[in-house]
Amino acid sequence: MDELFCGVFDPQAEPYDGPYAEPPYNRHYIAVDGQGRIVDGWSDGPCPERDTANAICINEQGEYQFRLFPGGEENPPLYTMDGVPLYKWDGESALARTEEELAEDRIPPLDQLQAGRMAQLSAACNAAITGGCDVALPDGSAGHISLTAEDQINLTNAAAAVEGGAEAYPYHLDGGLCALYPAAAVRAMARAATAHKLYHTTYYNHLAAWVRRCGTAEEVQGVTYGAALPDDLAEHMAAILAGSAEPS
Repeated sequence: MDELFCGVFDPQAEPYDGPYAEPPYNRHYIAVDGQGRIVDGWSDGPCPERDTANAICINEQGEYQFRLFPGGEENPPLYTMDGVPLYKWDGESALARTEEELAEDRIPPLDQLQAGRMAQLSAACNAAITGGCDVALPDGSAGHISLTAEDQINLTNAAAAVEGGAEAYPYHLDGGLCALYPAAAVRAMARAATAHKLYHTTYYNHLAAWVRRCGTAEEVQGVTYGAALPDDLAEHMAAILAGSAEPS
């Protein structure tokens, strides 16, 4: 027969932790964001001082280490390798997020997409401008002129010279030798360059307006350099160009 314990109870004695004592429990908590995504999880065993004011207790009788699911992995990863939350809280339990939900999180915010697309469009605009344009000369010949920053300075100087009274000015078409062009030819080059630059800067301005009014990532991605503008923007751009055209 087992012996009975007949000692006197001492309230100052250490708590009894023998074979019939209750095992110690720890509370397990999660934190969620405004979209219900689980962004953190911990146990008050290793983290007894952690603030739980805005946390959700998912287990009041958990083990020392945090587990998101009963019997699950200790301190499981809560994010993908690229920082997307893996789980969500539905108000009662933790659930794995779907591949579609994970993919949506990988799409940058709309304002970032818009800024990035406008930077791409600006670079395309600059490339189109510096690539230059074709020019028809008064003598019936034709050629192509580049419009890098240096080319634009040179052409501006040439145009200023003939406007100041010079009857000819040295210049060169792409791929050709420098030649002395008459004033009428220099003016034709300057007009072609001005119209080319005006077209592309105006076009970019209207593309940027299109990007800014896009409401989804798909719409932003659909705005590319060379794309046809929406009708209202196309009409506005045509009016701008027509109003700035020099008399023939």
